[in-house]
This record gives sequence, C-alpha cells and structure tokens, in this order.
Amino acid sequence: MSFKSFNLFIFSLFILAACGGGGGGGTAYGGGGGTSYDGGTTNDASSCNPSTTNLCVTVANLGGSNKYFIQNSSSAATSQPTLTLNTGTYVFDQTASSNSGHPLRISTASDGTHGGGTEFATGYSYAGTPGTDGKLTLVITNSTPTTLYYYCSVHPGMGGIINILLADVSEQVEFTETNEEETPNF
Repeated sequence: MSFKSFNLFIFSLFILAACGGGGGGGTAYGGGGGTSYDGGTTNDASSCNPSTTNLCVTVANLGGSNKYFIQNSSSAATSQPTLTLNTGTYVFDQTASSNSGHPLRISTASDGTHGGGTEFATGYSYAGTPGTDGKLTLVITNSTPTTLYYYCSVHPGMGGIINILLADVSEQVEFTETNEEETPNF
C-alpha cells in the first residue's frame, strides 16, 4: 500500500467515525457512473444531517478541478449528481468548511452565469456564508421550471442538473448518478 493510499485509508476511517458511517433509508432511482464516497463527506466533517430534504454539500478536487459533492439520506456524497426533486422545500447545507469560497446558486442555464445564464430569482434564498453557516433554501412549486442547475457563482464547472418532478411530496429527493468515476485529490 502506498503512503498516499494509506493516508486516504486513515482519513476515510476518521470520516466514518466522525460521521457515524453514512446515511441510510429511502430509495434512489437507478443510475450509474457517479463518484461516491461512504461516510458522509468528501474532505471535511460538518454538522449537516442529510435527509430527503436536507442535502449536505461539500467540495473536493477531482482531476485538478473543484466539484460539488452532495449527500442525502439514501446516498453517500456523490460528485455532481443529477438531482431529481419533487414539489417541496429543500435545503442545500454548505456548512462544511470545504465550501468556503464556493457559494452555491441556482439557474435555468447549465453552469449558471458561467454558461451565459442568470441566477434563478424565484423560490430560493441564501443565508449565511459558505464554509461556516451557509444554506440555500429552494422551494419547488407547480410553477417551478422542470429543469434547473446548481452551480458555483465564483467558479465554473462545479455543479449539475436538478430535474423537477411535480409529484407527491412523500417521494422527495432522489439522486441519479451520471458522472464518470474519478478519484479526488486531497
């Protein structure tokens, strides 16, 4: 085992112990190819408790670029997952320290303002500071566009897609992993 692999192994054990071993419960739509990590976070612990409506956000470097990792109660932290959300209220919790300098925003354009779009102005708010107490609240109603995008307002290429299903609230938040397998650079 190389020194880097050993350090990653020790770090993983620390995260598993600190986070209680990851989430459980719920169902997820099938998908494939995403990069996921058991233990709840990619590179730092936070006070976030993932659920179907509370999404824990962290940031890690993959292949030289920072990416958002998102976890709910039925999925380990996954790099740039495609989210499928129903009507209801969701919190993107950015309290993990890795979020510092990476404010999450919502747009109707892929990669938001970096992709020529604008910040989505209806149904969401941001309070606090990413990396300490930052939380984005998104309220999905029957008038919400069926496709939204989450992105970093400072750096391009960090986010992903939010598909909106106007369905029963009891079926909230599912992940469809769509990205290729990659290893983070810690």
